[in-house]
Amino acid sequence: MPFFEPDDANALSTENLDVSQVFDLNGKGAVEALALVEAALHEQRRDEEVKLWFKFDPPQPGGGETLFQPVGRRLRDAIKHGHAVRAMPAQGGGWIVRLAAKVR
Repeated sequence: MPFFEPDDANALSTENLDVSQVFDLNGKGAVEALALVEAALHEQRRDEEVKLWFKFDPPQPGGGETLFQPVGRRLRDAIKHGHAVRAMPAQGGGWIVRLAAKVR
């Protein structure tokens, strides 16, 4: 059984849309969307953790591939390399990611 801090467990049980910035990826192709995600992960200067919403439309029947998997894979890599703390799918479509504070 995994151990969660009380705040982490609460964050997992509710969707918290109190984010620092929203990146609207609607209508963007995978290459353009991933470039925006990459810029957000590396170019922002921050003294504390920040939460971002990479927003895009949820899947539609017959709508083809969405950005969910390519963006999710990039966020998983960001977590592995310490750039992000957590990423969760957003109920309204997209991903909510908490970025780690950068050491200056």
